[in-house]
Amino acid sequence: MQREQLVTEIKSLMALVDDKTTDLADSVMEIDVREYYDPGQFEREKIELFRNYPQFVGPSCMIPEPGDYFAFDDTGIPILVVRNQERELRAFVNICSHRGAPLNECESGKAKNGRLFSCPYHGWSYDLEGSLVGVPFGKQGFDSIDRATLGLKPLQVEEKDGMIFVMPNPDRRFDIDEVLGGIGQRLSGFGFEDHYYLGSKQVHTDFSWKLNMDTFHEYYHFEFLHPETIGQMAYSNLATYHQYGRNHSMGSATLQINELKEISEDEWNPRAYSSYVNYIFPNTVIFVVEDHFQTWRVYPISPDRSVVYHSMFLPQEPENAQQRQEYEDYFQMINDVAVAEDYSLVDKINRGVNCGIERKVLVGRNEPGVQNMHRQLHELLGRE
Repeated sequence: MQREQLVTEIKSLMALVDDKTTDLADSVMEIDVREYYDPGQFEREKIELFRNYPQFVGPSCMIPEPGDYFAFDDTGIPILVVRNQERELRAFVNICSHRGAPLNECESGKAKNGRLFSCPYHGWSYDLEGSLVGVPFGKQGFDSIDRATLGLKPLQVEEKDGMIFVMPNPDRRFDIDEVLGGIGQRLSGFGFEDHYYLGSKQVHTDFSWKLNMDTFHEYYHFEFLHPETIGQMAYSNLATYHQYGRNHSMGSATLQINELKEISEDEWNPRAYSSYVNYIFPNTVIFVVEDHFQTWRVYPISPDRSVVYHSMFLPQEPENAQQRQEYEDYFQMINDVAVAEDYSLVDKINRGVNCGIERKVLVGRNEPGVQNMHRQLHELLGRE
């Protein structure tokens, strides 16, 4: 958001604080508990949500320079995204045409000499456009192949508003404006194009990816689950809510927000008194705080297992080793709070979900973000 939007958001948050309320959905939602563990629905989700629907890769600053790449295989299709010499993005199925090995050793990095990917198995190499350009012992061992037909299989990749999306299914296409639903304007000004990628942490959880995602979409639990951490910083059960297609954004107020009433509006620093959870359907949250932002991407492994990738982005690269360590310690602390407080409780919730008692999960009017996620899932999967 630009300053004018941030000021408007601050005023909305202050009004909610004064009224002791929060933005509300129209009614209470009921979710059949079987949606969290039914194997048949899980298989449909893997196909429709993670294979046939465009996936958020990350902000543009994750792949900033020619030759920089990012790779992941959590959708079931190995994916490689790279920025070419013209600074345009390309995406491919990350499978060597020879024997199927992935072309990269790490999640992110730089292509060889900034120009090539070389298979670690037998050294077949590809340029940044995916063309096969090198086959060791090729004249004798592979004299009959047509190299022009053996390049990497391309995937649709789009970059807009500082965000990168890729379609895992090579036979599907998508409209980036439809996917964004207008949320790009809401997210402008947060540094998606120029921040520094500090790194990513991986956390495996023994519960449904949807139980995992539910924790991000409401502030109702702050006072009760985080009394000594988040509950000491932000108002519980208080949030603005904005819908953008399948996506949404929620604003949260710090406990000190009313200090701004004593300051001229021209002197406000809105980001010091607010934070924002931005949901990108189906599985990503972009968390914006005062001086940086984080992404949380959640992928299904099985009906009762999921994996979370937690990444942090800073306004600039740390100036020295000490500053880097301070950021790393903060990053680890945030991750530890999520694991110790959120995930440990959701693990217990998962036991109740899977205990075989048929019931409805209730989602309150004060939890519009949770409602939206499940409403969009129902719509895409064709459930009533």
